[in-house]
Amino acid sequence: MSHFRAFEVEVLRLLGNATLGEAVVAAVCRDAELVSFYHSGVGYFLTVRHHLLPKARAVLSQPMVLGQVGEVAGSYLVFVQDNELMLEYAGTTDVPESVRDLPVRVVAQGAAT
Repeated sequence: MSHFRAFEVEVLRLLGNATLGEAVVAAVCRDAELVSFYHSGVGYFLTVRHHLLPKARAVLSQPMVLGQVGEVAGSYLVFVQDNELMLEYAGTTDVPESVRDLPVRVVAQGAAT
């Protein structure tokens, strides 16, 4: 069972395919074990574990990936270390706890597509 919403899978593909590889990103999206989820009020952190993720630390921030739902806008980052991946969404305003259940529009800026 995936712990990621469809738009988060797109975010992970945009940020992770170049560094982690398409097969690893697909396996993580499909099979990762949930470690934690935390809603901070202005964003959220979703952490999963998968044996194919590297132990070495990597910060995946290119291209800049933005997510917007209604008036709420924010950006995504991915942190990888010790076989774990943390997806961070940081909003520019208060982010509703239900943001992951809303129709988030994902846009990559500066992507070579």
